[in-house]
Amino acid sequence: MYKKQRGKILMTTQGFTTRTKLGRGYSKRNHLSHEGMDDIYNLSRQLVATNTLDVLLESIARNAVEILKIKFSRILTIDFDGSFRCQVAFPNSLSLRSQRIRKEPAQAQQVYKKAILNDSATLIGPKDKAVSMDTKRALRMDGTNGLYLIPLRVEDTAIGLLVLGGNWAPAIDSAQQEKLRMAEMIADQAAGAIYRARLSYRLEESSLETVLALAKTVEARDQYTGGHSNKMVDLSEQIARKLNCNFAEVQNIRWAALLHDIGKIGIPDQILHRSGPLTKEEWVIMRQHPQIGAEIVLMVSNLAHVAMLILSHHERYDGTGYPNGLQQEEIPLGARILAVADAYSAITDGRVYRPARSHREAISELQNCTGKDFDPRVVKAFLSVVEQYVGHA
Repeated sequence: MYKKQRGKILMTTQGFTTRTKLGRGYSKRNHLSHEGMDDIYNLSRQLVATNTLDVLLESIARNAVEILKIKFSRILTIDFDGSFRCQVAFPNSLSLRSQRIRKEPAQAQQVYKKAILNDSATLIGPKDKAVSMDTKRALRMDGTNGLYLIPLRVEDTAIGLLVLGGNWAPAIDSAQQEKLRMAEMIADQAAGAIYRARLSYRLEESSLETVLALAKTVEARDQYTGGHSNKMVDLSEQIARKLNCNFAEVQNIRWAALLHDIGKIGIPDQILHRSGPLTKEEWVIMRQHPQIGAEIVLMVSNLAHVAMLILSHHERYDGTGYPNGLQQEEIPLGARILAVADAYSAITDGRVYRPARSHREAISELQNCTGKDFDPRVVKAFLSVVEQYVGHA
């Protein structure tokens, strides 16, 4: 989407057209101090140790501040429409979790779109007259902070920008040279790590296509399951965001909500479609579906966290659930979220053997079961989002 313009710098403390003296791939990188090289090496080891995108982003942002001794760092990624959004910031106060789903301000977008086209980094000084005060505010600059915008790129593929805020000096002395070289080395490592994490995630998504095909088979047997799962996805995601779950946790909860009933593919039709209460023996079989579902997900993907949520979504807060009798914090938070969303959806949608009940009746039942079947904190979060959900359903 973005093609780089080699050898140009979009802006420095002198304005939009001045070139800096440093570019990506600077030939004197081996002149870094021993301390600087140790810091870069330790960061590299951390990034290689995980493919989890959220962990990678947090580590990069934090290490950039600590290694470079700057005021803040932000990592921006590119959406499908070419716009930028902040995925993580350090210190965390710069980017509330609720803000992560929002795009950057329009005036900042224009600066970022120019910076990503550049082969080298972009330096903006606090007194740069080529940048308006409104734009500086949109970039989160104050009277003392300069910004260093470094494209995150793997070969010709633009991934995003590493934004570094600090007292960047207008004149590049030897100390500043080393600092800038280290910043660009961090950006290079960050780009590679993010690219690997995304590739791993795409492979996981490919594996899940097989799971989704099986899920459609369940829907074909039981039309209730498909609509129920879609409602579960929406409700579960809203509850998870209300509880400040991070990006990876929200994604796992979404997948688990979509696939939570996939284990019913192993339940005989005469039990699955029974119009009356199940016998004791039939309940033993029905209660196997979380275990079956978790095993299916594990067989065709490496999403162990999703499988664990599927396995545990019928556990109860007081320990009387199944299959393992877990209680309270022993139950993964995502599974506790699924339990509440599942119960609400089941009550308001109804079952083959019982008619649907009203929204108010469902709320009353959830409140009555709080502390027994359901985590009180999850129910509280659910109640704060469900009215809005019902209004838009």
